Amino acid sequence: MEIDIKLSDFNETILPWLGKTSKLMNMFISDVFHKNNIQITKQQWIVLKILSEKSDGIIQNELACITERNKASLTRLINVMEKNNLVARVPSKLDSRKNLIKITHSGEHLFNITKPIMIASIKAIENNISVDEMNIFLKVMSKIQTNLKINQLN
Repeated sequence: MEIDIKLSDFNETILPWLGKTSKLMNMFISDVFHKNNIQITKQQWIVLKILSEKSDGIIQNELACITERNKASLTRLINVMEKNNLVARVPSKLDSRKNLIKITHSGEHLFNITKPIMIASIKAIENNISVDEMNIFLKVMSKIQTNLKINQLN
């Protein structure tokens, strides 16, 4: 289905809605962390979540793919997290040229403290959204991501 978009109809397209919603969610999570005296960002929390599921650690390039961050951005993020003792770089036993990123005990502790807070935040965000609406939303978001990836390759 082809949609005819005029500049005057821009506010009725996906782009501004996704942008505004993304900003609101980032501010919401930031506020929740701040109110709970948690000194990490949403991006750092996502890295902690991924690393908490990988007890052997993960190669930084793989982490960049999973988080969909460029290598330079992820390196800066990991540097800050390492400085705060949330993660550690450990030389890979299989390839000494590569470092594994592992969650530290402090990082694991912080993740365990923040996990219920994030679950409550997600529930608040998803309040009054039915299972059917959520399923439709996830399908639409998946299609948007596919479209973006296809157009990025062209």
